[in-house]
Amino acid sequence: MKYIAFIFFLFGLYAEIYSQEEEKNPILTDKFYIEAGAFFPSKNIKLGADASSPDDEIDFDGTFDLNDNQITGFANFEWRWNKKWRLTAETFAVNNAARATLDTTIVFDETTFEKGTFVRGGIDFALYRIFVGRLISSGQKHSLGGGLGVHAINIGAFIEGEVKSDNPDLDGKFQKRRVSALIPLPNIGAWYHWAPTQKWAFIARVDWFGISIDQYSGGLWNFAPGVRYQIIKNLGLGFDYRGLLLNAKVDADNWKGKFDMGFSGPTITVHGNF
Repeated sequence: MKYIAFIFFLFGLYAEIYSQEEEKNPILTDKFYIEAGAFFPSKNIKLGADASSPDDEIDFDGTFDLNDNQITGFANFEWRWNKKWRLTAETFAVNNAARATLDTTIVFDETTFEKGTFVRGGIDFALYRIFVGRLISSGQKHSLGGGLGVHAINIGAFIEGEVKSDNPDLDGKFQKRRVSALIPLPNIGAWYHWAPTQKWAFIARVDWFGISIDQYSGGLWNFAPGVRYQIIKNLGLGFDYRGLLLNAKVDADNWKGKFDMGFSGPTITVHGNF
């Protein structure tokens, strides 16, 4: 009888342990989530700036060979102030410039740089994303949500060099032309987290925008599928493939033109959660 009672005791203990709900992955529950790391973007940049022909675009990455991968910093912060709502902020920046001998004549900001001119050109780009989201569905191993946000895009481009011209007042003169704008693009977005274990989680999010606002009109796609590994309770690693596609027309005092650009590549991050 003692052996039977002991067997029933073990069976009851086993059933009690495994009937308890497994602890969730921290990515589904922790209030604060902070990550920082490196983004390795390849670039596709076409940009035009000319009051007389604003639809003309210059292939910056092709003309100035800007398409080489470069390392840039990336940071993301998330605050879940209650069980349903969260605030997210992220940023990264790309600055790239190079020299080239033009194989075709280009017009930039009403200045003509003739074929054969040795010039320097580049772009400055910074993205600031703010997003407020609400949980739509959650469970032991998943969460799904959506919300509204804004992408503030600080973009600038320049070309400089000696101008070849039939006009003697311009021929051989050094000219630098630069355009810049801070463009706010509101967006809708959604995210999904699936955490099959307390260590591993698979995530995905997407933002979309397509509307005209004041001096700007265009579209945006921002997506980032990835995986997270929790090393210890408050520290983990992440790997994403991040993509940002932008196109817009600009009709501002300091820039009349358009741009069409994309940044895509892997992101490696370290995150803290608590």
